[in-house]
Amino acid sequence: MKKFILTASLLAVILAPARADETSESILRHIAKTLASYGDYEVRFTVSAKGMGNTSGNYIVSGDRYRIKLQKQEQFSDGTNRYEIYTADKEVVIDEADTSSHNMLNNPTRAFEFAPEEFESTYAGSTELKRRPVETVRLTPRGAGHGSGTVVLYVSAEDGLPVALDYNYQGEELTVTINKIIPLDEVDRNMFRFDPSQYGDYEIIDFR
Repeated sequence: MKKFILTASLLAVILAPARADETSESILRHIAKTLASYGDYEVRFTVSAKGMGNTSGNYIVSGDRYRIKLQKQEQFSDGTNRYEIYTADKEVVIDEADTSSHNMLNNPTRAFEFAPEEFESTYAGSTELKRRPVETVRLTPRGAGHGSGTVVLYVSAEDGLPVALDYNYQGEELTVTINKIIPLDEVDRNMFRFDPSQYGDYEIIDFR
């Protein structure tokens, strides 16, 4: 079955002393609180990986619903089901939505949620990323249920919002750059609904 390019979960493998944990958890709480205050929002991003160059995409989040575009692939969820649209192959793949996932391209509604009960966090200091001052946070899952791998989260020192994530997961290395996070006043709820009449000549593959 075809999969989105990004398969990594937001994970890491470093433990920190208590003070570092407090700093990193404060940074993560700020991100969660800010995004929650937006309600609906759009994220524009770029994925970079060896052998694939740079690929731009965007997603819109409204509660537990989302719609995401990357290259010629599109995916959306009404909070219960996930729909993957493959225009070139004229296919629609339907599956149950995984609302617990932190994978940006499987469930962007939780892409920046790192609850303390799910992840150990480590503050790794300040640095510069593309001439911008950033704070660095590493994460490690608490138990196999949250996956395994490594990630470094870079957060703007100016507004405390994410600017990039470096992944190293099961031998796959890639970087996601957050180009812009845009609060939205109003979102058309129809973008999260599946209308079969729009895909009359598509093959529907249902895994539910």
